[in-house]
Amino acid sequence: MKQRHIGKLPVLLLLAAVLLMENSCMFLPEEEKNITDSDKGTLVWSDEFTNSGCPLTTKWKYQIGSGGWGNNEVQNYIDNSSSATTAYVSNGTLKIKAYKDGSTWKSARMNSRQSWKYGYIEAKMKVTNIKGFWPAFWMMPQDSIYGSWPSSGEIDIMENAPSTCGVNRVFSTLHAKGHYYDGNGGSGKSIGSKSFEDLESEYHTFAIKWNENQIIAYYDGAEQGSYNNDGNGYKNWPYDKEFYIILNLAVGGNLGGSGYNNHESAILEIDYVRVYQ
Repeated sequence: MKQRHIGKLPVLLLLAAVLLMENSCMFLPEEEKNITDSDKGTLVWSDEFTNSGCPLTTKWKYQIGSGGWGNNEVQNYIDNSSSATTAYVSNGTLKIKAYKDGSTWKSARMNSRQSWKYGYIEAKMKVTNIKGFWPAFWMMPQDSIYGSWPSSGEIDIMENAPSTCGVNRVFSTLHAKGHYYDGNGGSGKSIGSKSFEDLESEYHTFAIKWNENQIIAYYDGAEQGSYNNDGNGYKNWPYDKEFYIILNLAVGGNLGGSGYNNHESAILEIDYVRVYQ
């Protein structure tokens, strides 16, 4: 076997690189922090979607109606408690379907019947990722103790808005009255954003870990970003009350944007929703 001869120049460059790492500010990619099962806590509530047909009304209720929902959306959310058209369970997953019925877009907005204060809240899903649609997994306060939105807070665990925020991208956001909302549709406090090339074809998990001091976003178990309680009261931290879970698929609007009329339907598929404390 021939011996490979290493010239002086490559050796000198290697030594220089080592010295540079030891004696200068060299920025390397930060290693993602992964959540462990023990960090999540004890499972206290879940829907594994093992039934078939309509989602369980013991776990979910529906917000219904149209009117834009404050964001100029075009869909009409309908009740699926007895007729599984825009929300149905099959083959172990929940499908939330937005579809065009004549000139009307119909979809579903499902709220958990239970609410929680703190915990690890996670869903596993295939995200729609079609321009003009706006799927979301988020939380709102059970009681608006601090006043109407955004005073009592909003926790957006996963949103996707390909037309306005980029294809393949998901993001996580907090809303409150303080400097994370400007009174004119401010974008809130980001705690996570990432692009995936397989949002529609593969399942990913999206979660938050939430306690009295901090909210952390996780994608596929890896920490993305966080926000700490600054101790200055509800204007910056209204997240000390019970919140319930929302799953919905909006059409158009300020964030959904355009492109939905190029399609007849879109589906957000959820494998499970779990709450740990």
